[in-house]
Amino acid sequence: MAETEQHAEVEHHEAFHLPPPSIWPAVLAVGIAVLLIGIVINLVIAIAGAIVSVGAIALWVRDARHEFGELPD
Repeated sequence: MAETEQHAEVEHHEAFHLPPPSIWPAVLAVGIAVLLIGIVINLVIAIAGAIVSVGAIALWVRDARHEFGELPD
């Protein structure tokens, strides 16, 4: 009897929402790494890392906003 009561409680909870896999966190990490290496080595490399980092953040936010818009109310 205890098993059926626990099972009934689980059915009443709303489903969890997990975001889909994304490449942007990894791209952001690479961009930050290139930015930091560029600060030490060369300004041009630092600028390239900054551009990659800002682009990855922008695209990650765009994807998150799009996904948030598709969630049911």
